[in-house]
Amino acid sequence: MMLKEGKPPREILENIVYRHLSFRDPDLVIGPAIGEDAGIVRLSDGFLVSHSNPITVASRFAGWLSVHVACNDVAVRGAKPRWLLTTILLSPGTREEELEEIVRQTGEAAKSIDTVIIGGHTETTPGLPRTIIVTTAIGYTKNRVIKTRDAMPGDKVIVVGPIGGEGASVIAWDFEDELRKKGIDEDIIEKAKSFVKNVSVVDKALKLAPYVSSMHNPTEGGILEGLLEVAIASNNTIVVDLGKIDIDPVVMEVTKPFKIDPLKLLSSGSLIATIPEYNLEKALSILEKNNVSYSICGEVKSGPPVLVVRRRDKEDIISETIIDEIYKIWS
Repeated sequence: MMLKEGKPPREILENIVYRHLSFRDPDLVIGPAIGEDAGIVRLSDGFLVSHSNPITVASRFAGWLSVHVACNDVAVRGAKPRWLLTTILLSPGTREEELEEIVRQTGEAAKSIDTVIIGGHTETTPGLPRTIIVTTAIGYTKNRVIKTRDAMPGDKVIVVGPIGGEGASVIAWDFEDELRKKGIDEDIIEKAKSFVKNVSVVDKALKLAPYVSSMHNPTEGGILEGLLEVAIASNNTIVVDLGKIDIDPVVMEVTKPFKIDPLKLLSSGSLIATIPEYNLEKALSILEKNNVSYSICGEVKSGPPVLVVRRRDKEDIISETIIDEIYKIWS
């Protein structure tokens, strides 16, 4: 079976990748698993939370994104990201000033959320068509660690932040000439570019943490893949009404010329939370007080681990891995 771009299918991860990994450690709370954002290790007085993430399809803000995407996955565990390891794999022919720009962005991103880079690796890699940055974020908490698998039947599902904003920004920065040729206004392109500065959910996640049963950071495959991963991790059915999910008009404008579905597009900057009914009012109050946009769009129900999507009078069941729409442009 030839693998396509993006995340491998669920059966490949479960039957090939995870099968060869060892989980024999009494202090390992959560290891590699579908829908679980970061590994969790028990320490004597708390929990160490870590996640590693590559940036493979963005070029202009790869350093900035690499830090925030990795840190988001730690924050949705309820732990503040504190330490970073960054590996920069440069494509042959990369200029010194390009490397400096990557490192500058990485440093600025780390400062913006009060984390520190403690190590990593930099090299020029033979045969690499474009630069890839891999960042590992590490956090620590003495409080409850949040697991995606803890979403429970009866919980309300909310989506926080801009849907597809990260992907729209990547398109606007890396394909702005194509957007102009397709008749997209300069004002729309500039607004789409600005989404890249708002991809962090660290502050939002940490504020929501006391009230949620689970949180998840939707990245590749967009909000729909993220919702499916919550269903798989928790072994429940997630039912969502797409009519209740707000999508920024700028995202719609930028994605339309490429026939891209924003719901299946890179969505760092948003997060998925499942909230027990008794905590819903408190959680929404926190979001509103901090001027954070959100959509109450669904519910967790007992049933098979699938995503049920309602669109007007139509209902679809999604159970297979969603390939991110951004790859349509690159291919």
